[in-house]
Amino acid sequence: MPGGAPRFAVPGRIAVSERAESTWQTATVTEIRRETPHAATFRLAVPRWAGHLPGQHLMLRLTAGDGYTAQRHYSIASAPDDSGHIELTLDRVADGEVSGWFHTVARPGDTIEVRGPLSGFFAWPGDRPALLLGAGSGVVPLMSMIRHHRARGLEVPLRMLVSARSPEELIYAAELGAETTPVFTRDAPPGCRWAG
Repeated sequence: MPGGAPRFAVPGRIAVSERAESTWQTATVTEIRRETPHAATFRLAVPRWAGHLPGQHLMLRLTAGDGYTAQRHYSIASAPDDSGHIELTLDRVADGEVSGWFHTVARPGDTIEVRGPLSGFFAWPGDRPALLLGAGSGVVPLMSMIRHHRARGLEVPLRMLVSARSPEELIYAAELGAETTPVFTRDAPPGCRWAG
């Protein structure tokens, strides 16, 4: 749009924030942490990362030796910072090309391509109270908001309700604090079972 105004989401298009890096850049896997039996966090070094807002996502591209490419959008799990690192937490999807590669092939030192940050309509910069609701891997962009709230010592009220099938499947279980209420839909400790 003229004058550098932000674009907004319309069906079939991705909104790119004003801060987005519009070209692909190389990211290096620096760390892999298991979160649950089916989810892991991948820390990426992205030296030219433009920064992001909590709740934004990026586009990731893998290219095979024969030139075949696979692209996926993933929410950013980490809080904004100036370290040149971001974190993605990915569920392993059955028959998933990209998530399958990350969970079975990726090792520290491997490189991928990323572009972003993308979208501003779900971003939460910490300027107003928020109630976050998520289930399964839907907690990933919400965790970026929780981490941002903690890192900045924000006093604006922030609460999160997160659902998982069982405690073993609760992503970030060891990191969740007093602002978070977990509920479980299948196997739960006493008092945490969903009854709705």
